[in-house]
Amino acid sequence: MRVATIHDVFRSSVLGMPEADPVIGHWFYNRFLQILRPLRVEVERVSILPNGEPSLLEELAARHGWPPDKSGWAHVFSHPDVVNLIMPMLERLRAFDLVLGFEMPPNLIRALNAHGQRLIDISIDPIRFCADLFLRMRSNDSALQALLAERSASPEQVVAGAAGLKARMQPLPVQPEAIVFAGQVPDDSSLIAGSRIQGAAPFVDQVNEIAAGRQILLKPHPYAPGNPDLAMLHRALPKSRFTRDNIYALMAAPWVGAVVTLSSSVATEALYFDKPGVRLISPDVEFVEPGVIGPFQRIDGRASSASFWGELLDQAVQMPSRASPASPLRRLFGASWGLPRPATAILPSPLSRGETTTNIQPYCVFGWSGTEPDGVRSDGTLAVLQMPACNDGMASTLVLTLSAFAPDANRQQELTISSHPAGFTEKIILATAERRELQIALPPAPIGSTLEISIGIDAALSPGQQGINSDERRLGIKLHRMAIV
Repeated sequence: MRVATIHDVFRSSVLGMPEADPVIGHWFYNRFLQILRPLRVEVERVSILPNGEPSLLEELAARHGWPPDKSGWAHVFSHPDVVNLIMPMLERLRAFDLVLGFEMPPNLIRALNAHGQRLIDISIDPIRFCADLFLRMRSNDSALQALLAERSASPEQVVAGAAGLKARMQPLPVQPEAIVFAGQVPDDSSLIAGSRIQGAAPFVDQVNEIAAGRQILLKPHPYAPGNPDLAMLHRALPKSRFTRDNIYALMAAPWVGAVVTLSSSVATEALYFDKPGVRLISPDVEFVEPGVIGPFQRIDGRASSASFWGELLDQAVQMPSRASPASPLRRLFGASWGLPRPATAILPSPLSRGETTTNIQPYCVFGWSGTEPDGVRSDGTLAVLQMPACNDGMASTLVLTLSAFAPDANRQQELTISSHPAGFTEKIILATAERRELQIALPPAPIGSTLEISIGIDAALSPGQQGINSDERRLGIKLHRMAIV
């Protein structure tokens, strides 16, 4: 048997994306080469691009007018009109008995199926809170699809995993009723719906309706802490604030009424914490026509074993005399992301009256970059600080020492600084290298409550785009120190 491995070759610089095939395609091949080695199976990594270069993709993009940006990737990813156009790219795959694909685009699935090519599409299952990950797998071959269904993980495994996590999870302090909006990585293929990358802007009113007067907690994705969608929602929804709490602790909290997201996996996970999970879009990758490929099946850690694949592919397993156990799927993916932590986020200590600190990073909840010797720079058009109320519970004044990033004397930064809890909004203008002390009157607040300060920076600039250096961050200000008086 000859097996080819493949990835989303359309995720290319030709279509405005980082080149994924040389990295993820190679990783996927190596993993399955190791898993299938004990079988009588020939495994080959196939790039359907000549010599691994995107020249054919460039030719197709030029011929058909595909935009050289992310909208072009989304169009090629799933628009039905593209299926016949990519057929010439698939000739090399016709020599194989089976194609294993990781996160296959709908159009790649459709085109291979039209060629009569057997395939299995593999990705990471939305359930990430159990002791190990699951894969989700589907096939266009009815016999393979039936075998996958027979080997799917039982719902009881997931229910038990959720119960175990809830038992270990440190409960969050009681807060006012709220909903959670879970952010995502902006380039996630699950954001493609209707062959377009979707954002949160069209759903502001719907999120507000779901909240029904409750607080809206904006939870950034750990790999995209400055997602512009969350900045937009924070501006548009007065009752929103950011949260650093563990997403599973939030889902377990009795005062959280719903989990809302564009298409994140947490919408699936929320159901196991007795919370409604609301997906605002229907990802194209989830809804390939039933006549083309079967539904996803949840497969547990057996998927990393040769015996699982031997049964699936009806191939004899030539196991070594001392067989080692299959590796956990988390190790297969070489990362601990998604691994739930029993402890929740630890808030920074409140500042005492008269205290000054240059240790600012613990208070930076959204839109900040790493710590530098003399402060922390903003990155993006919104930077948010969160801090516990002053530890005497009385009114106080927060003093922020700021300076602007402005690459020449003709540039300034206009800032909008606000705090809904404090009822404070002020606009200030900072010139190049000018340091300014901004005083914000904070009302009395219960000890243990949290205050949030938002800094809008509409003219944030990228040094890389300005030709200054290679820094691609969108810089606006630097926060040097904070004090409570």
